[in-house]
Amino acid sequence: MSILHLKAPAKINLSLHILGRRANGYHDLSMIMEKVSLCDEITLEKIDSGIELVTGPWPAPRRSGSLVPAVPGPKEENLAYKSAALLQNVSASSCASSCGVRITLTKNIPMGGGLGGGSSDAATVLKGLNTLWNLNWPPQKLAEIGVKLGADVPFFIYDGPALVEGIGDEIKPLDKLPNLWIILVNPGVHVATPWAYSAWDNRRSVQNVSASSCEPGKNLTEKNQSVRSRHTLEEVIQVLHNDFESVVIPEYPEIQRVKEALLKAGALGALMSGSGSTVFGLFETKETRDNAVNKIEKKPEWQVFAVDNWGVDKR
Repeated sequence: MSILHLKAPAKINLSLHILGRRANGYHDLSMIMEKVSLCDEITLEKIDSGIELVTGPWPAPRRSGSLVPAVPGPKEENLAYKSAALLQNVSASSCASSCGVRITLTKNIPMGGGLGGGSSDAATVLKGLNTLWNLNWPPQKLAEIGVKLGADVPFFIYDGPALVEGIGDEIKPLDKLPNLWIILVNPGVHVATPWAYSAWDNRRSVQNVSASSCEPGKNLTEKNQSVRSRHTLEEVIQVLHNDFESVVIPEYPEIQRVKEALLKAGALGALMSGSGSTVFGLFETKETRDNAVNKIEKKPEWQVFAVDNWGVDKR
């Protein structure tokens, strides 16, 4: 095998609880995360040596909103490139043959929108090169490499939804969730994740709170367990929560306008994903989801995507 064509799915956070800040600056989290069908496209082609990266925008305006620009910055800062370089370094003595690759990356996932596109690209490259270079390493080993690139990378190493804890490195795979009919709306504003964490820490300090603004401890465990065991849309709706909303939305009110537009269009629940700025709405059926796409009172700068959860049989 000398070439692979792969898809790197986006993610949404069905719940995101910040449990505290470690002495090293990292934060302990408890999150329920699911992959969705909006994907970047990656081709890996084996070459004799080195790493080449070719990037580009969407090939055509296939969805609402403006086109995503070509991936900015030097290639060495791109997570797809960095994951290949890291794996090349740690696997040098394990490669049965040449360990070079040409990566062609087409971005469909909005960058910096809380959907984990860069992390998914990194994980997809790690998994793909594990096959292309005949390493045959287990997912756990790839996840240990991936966390060095970003806290969300280990989640994308594994298939399906997961309860994600620690700094993002503790992955507890879940059974498949029910069919989720989803609209993603990116309002065109960028929220820097380091700023969001800093704002959360400052708010905790001022209010002298010690953990998640939602019920911590036993109650949080019970809410997470309900999604693990019942797998109904109602349970998913009940667990929706994102601690970042309390600090991000006051600074970026456009996010609240997106939430209100989704609920007005018929979403049963709407939530910001990650540290923002993308918001997702959950709908009862495919038909109500598809009809809502046309009902949303959106601004020209909003990008709107009708998606579902990744890998769930929709028959």
